[in-house]
Amino acid sequence: MGEPNGQLKVTVVRGKKLVVRDFKSSDPYVIVKLGNQTAKTRVINSCLNPVWNEELSFSLTEPVEILNLQVFDKDRFKADDKMGHAHLDLHPLISAARLRQILGVSLGETTLRRVIPDTDNCLAVDSTINCINGEVVQDVWLRLSDVESGEIELMIKLTNPPPVAISSVV
Repeated sequence: MGEPNGQLKVTVVRGKKLVVRDFKSSDPYVIVKLGNQTAKTRVINSCLNPVWNEELSFSLTEPVEILNLQVFDKDRFKADDKMGHAHLDLHPLISAARLRQILGVSLGETTLRRVIPDTDNCLAVDSTINCINGEVVQDVWLRLSDVESGEIELMIKLTNPPPVAISSVV
């Protein structure tokens, strides 16, 4: 395990256009992984556009890792069905947090960085990283992979990042 780099709070907000895995619907839940840490949302029964609004907490360490998520359909009598997966590179969030510290931004709302969808990420639309009253926040829509359709909205907050060393600013 690396050096502590703050607390990452991931709110699994909602899903959109998830795939049918049961007769007419699905019973989705989300598993979020960061390194060897794993957290899971509750199951939303019979819903293809679920709203979870569940906050999951992770310790962020160096080296910064990729946030992975998997969506499953809960089944009672057999293995849960896969409903897609996605990932999010946390490097843009970390670099925005360092920029916030360098600039000394702590009050109000300031946009620190914009992240656009490309082949290296699962973003469905552009995402901005903002400083909102001292917290670094990113709202993202992730397109699910290996599935016909589906997107998941996450709100990610980085709290208590370590102070930026002056020598690393150069």
